[in-house]
Amino acid sequence: MIHIIAHRGAREQAPQNTIPAFQRAIELQADGFENDVHLTKDGVIVICHNYDIDATSNGKGLLSDYTYEQLLQFDFGSYFAPEFAGTKIPRLEEFLALCSKDTKVINIEIKPPKDPDSPIAAQTIQMVKDFGLFDNLLISSFDPKVLVDCKKIDPRCKTGLLYEPGEEKCEEVCDDFVAYAKNLNVDAVHPYIGFVSEDYIEEAHEAGLMVNPWTVNQDFQVEALVRWGCDGLITDVPDFARQVAEKVSAK
Repeated sequence: MIHIIAHRGAREQAPQNTIPAFQRAIELQADGFENDVHLTKDGVIVICHNYDIDATSNGKGLLSDYTYEQLLQFDFGSYFAPEFAGTKIPRLEEFLALCSKDTKVINIEIKPPKDPDSPIAAQTIQMVKDFGLFDNLLISSFDPKVLVDCKKIDPRCKTGLLYEPGEEKCEEVCDDFVAYAKNLNVDAVHPYIGFVSEDYIEEAHEAGLMVNPWTVNQDFQVEALVRWGCDGLITDVPDFARQVAEKVSAK
């Protein structure tokens, strides 16, 4: 059965990348999570999609300009709905405490670090190991260097190549995505859903690569991916995606 991976948690029902969003995804029986991590000024790993907090809190500015304690003064829930007022930015530890060995996919996306010497990859991997969840970890990134660094830190670390239309490397990846992925020694490809076809998945599987496209929110997309034998799908609507996937599988 295809893995249903909740994109930033159940972000249609709770503020994205927060503990309420991850808790809701668990209630909806998602198979795993996708989230995004950054380092604060004082080296704490926190979960947030953007480099800044403008869009998802009542604060302004770059995450990296704040200490973790300073970030706690901001509200990361009210922008979504009044009932989430007071929601705080989560540390990676708080998220991992919600996971278990039954969580099939812990997809942590590391954004291209502004500091090329950032320790975020090493710290993320070690923290996941400390929680006993390393076998469930899949680190994805748009940044090839991050993916290479993860394999240097631990060759067993599963990695996934993210790519989308319009970005600098996209043309090169699309020319031969298998060759590009193999050159980085990744375990999975995480393409924008528009790139995926039955032939794409077949080619990836023949090369030993998993396929986990994003963002899969439409019924026809889920139906096709299930029929084509895709490994996982990253979705904003895990409950809806599961319903559709189960219907297709039952036929």
